[in-house]
Amino acid sequence: MHPGQPQPASGAYGYQVWILAGERRMFVFRGIRGQAIFVDPASRLVMAHTAVRKQPRDPGVREENALWRGLVQQLGH
Repeated sequence: MHPGQPQPASGAYGYQVWILAGERRMFVFRGIRGQAIFVDPASRLVMAHTAVRKQPRDPGVREENALWRGLVQQLGH
């Protein structure tokens, strides 16, 4: 991860932290079985997702990301 450098569409990753792609500087801490903490420092908005998934990879991640983007759009002014 290099601040100010273009990142892949999914964002940049290091030490269980993902910097989300996009104009707004947001990030998410992800656990292996579905736990996640989403953070938008600009609006001081935080979303915690608790989970214990059977598999490390799960399509539910797309739903979490969509929920987060929707919350930021509605509440993160």
